[in-house]
Amino acid sequence: MGRIIKYIFIISLFLFFAPQLSIQAHQFEIKDDRVQFFDKPETEGRIVYSVIPKGKDHPDLWIMNADGSNNRPLTDTGYAEIHPAISPDGEYVAFSHDREGEWRIAIMSIDNPGPNDPWPITFYNNQRFPYWGENGLIAFHSDQEGVWSIWSKDPFMKGDLYGKDLREVSKTIQNDGKAVENNLGKPSYSNDGKYLAYSKDKGPNPGKERRLWVLNRQDNTSWQITRELSDAAKFYKGENWYPEANRLPVVVYVHFDQGRPNIRWVTVDGTKGGKLTDRTKCGPACEMKDPKFGPARSQEVLAYLENTGPEYWQIGMMDIHRGIGMPTYFITGGKDNPQSIGSVLSFDWGPFPEKNTRTGSQGNKNPGGTKKNMNDLGEERRIKQVELEDEMRRLDEERRIKQNELEDEMRRLEEDQRLKRKEMDMELRRKEDLSREEENRLRQEMEMEMERERMEMQRERMEMDMDMERERMEQQREMMRNMDGDGGRDDFFEPDERCFIENEEESRGLFGNIEIGSEIDCNETQGMQDRLRDPTTLAMLGLVVTVGATMLQMLRGN
Repeated sequence: MGRIIKYIFIISLFLFFAPQLSIQAHQFEIKDDRVQFFDKPETEGRIVYSVIPKGKDHPDLWIMNADGSNNRPLTDTGYAEIHPAISPDGEYVAFSHDREGEWRIAIMSIDNPGPNDPWPITFYNNQRFPYWGENGLIAFHSDQEGVWSIWSKDPFMKGDLYGKDLREVSKTIQNDGKAVENNLGKPSYSNDGKYLAYSKDKGPNPGKERRLWVLNRQDNTSWQITRELSDAAKFYKGENWYPEANRLPVVVYVHFDQGRPNIRWVTVDGTKGGKLTDRTKCGPACEMKDPKFGPARSQEVLAYLENTGPEYWQIGMMDIHRGIGMPTYFITGGKDNPQSIGSVLSFDWGPFPEKNTRTGSQGNKNPGGTKKNMNDLGEERRIKQVELEDEMRRLDEERRIKQNELEDEMRRLEEDQRLKRKEMDMELRRKEDLSREEENRLRQEMEMEMERERMEMQRERMEMDMDMERERMEQQREMMRNMDGDGGRDDFFEPDERCFIENEEESRGLFGNIEIGSEIDCNETQGMQDRLRDPTTLAMLGLVVTVGATMLQMLRGN
């Protein structure tokens, strides 16, 4: 009973003094540095970004710690470098460059560049947006076959060997009725390498109908996960599952809301999603793009590019668990970190190398802590993670070996088919040659047969002519036998008479002698003799002789 009275007395005292202890909301003031303390996320690792420094007309690569400190140039070349991608171990960076005039991909060591750094890993034009996956492969998009497709390559494998992760084979019909293939780009691997997120243009206008798709690399199935205009997908790689995601992998992406880009998240099956930023009610300079999560110990911190002025992009960060209304903490430019050398074009956030034990760039730690932080990972979990990564690499290697074996088998089958086609072509040509020979033989036989028929017809015609001649001669003989008188055979047949020059007398002519033995007209001699007996002819001959002699004398006188 006494204990109950004691409790009642304590409660009464509390109720009596409580109104005097109340504080109005306007009486509670938080200083700016305290707000900044809560806004600044915990960061780990370093950032490589592409920027056009003052005094240059092309972008170079710069590097800094994730908290904005130790900002320094990484490259200083005469060509452009964009789209950096840090390797999973933090030792290398891949990027696109235009050293040969077209975009290709190269890699270089970050801390220990050698005389050959950077060195190229692709050799076709228009190869951009590299993404260095946890499996060691670099995914990028390229139009080396005439359409934008997604390819991958082991950067440390010699030779120009590529693997095609994805090429959309369906067609899009343009307004002019022409069918074109869909363009794919900006790939991103999930942490376990099972999924590949990418953007796809389905319409005839590039960039106007871009949507996000996901490929299951194990069964090669793909599906669309966003229905609105969206781009730049990146996987959430925290160790713990994303809240409200039903234990499904999560993709963050840029969502275009009322023409202004914001950042959202969605599960790989497209069933769950939500906002990460809300900039629809601020000014036109609140655009955001290129989101990505940090490395270990910062995997729940989201970094992105935000437009802080007319086309002046800077790198900002936010903790995804503090709500969509939290302001951006800028590590380049802005009031948080005014150091900036220009507008940032693109960036990537990666870890320090394992041999680098530096931990002083983690920033101010939030007293309340972040949800599901990786600082509490034990050695056993780390070992399991390493074993899982080794297993994934082993599976990827087995898959690569099987893929190579399959490609070898396909090449062997193609070679067998080529040889079979060659044999079939040879057999077909042989049959064609035989057919031509048979055709020639038949033609020759037909020609010979026609020639035989022609000769037979000619022989028959000659026999008919001979029969007709014999019959005619027989009729003539019959007529001769039946004739009366002494006419005889000569009355019906005039013998052929042939005359020749037989002596010197007959060879004399009016204008020269004729060779003895020459055949002449039988009536010509008799006619000539008759003409010589004619006085008129003789007078004419004399006149001719006289005139000729006179002319001869005149010629001699001259």
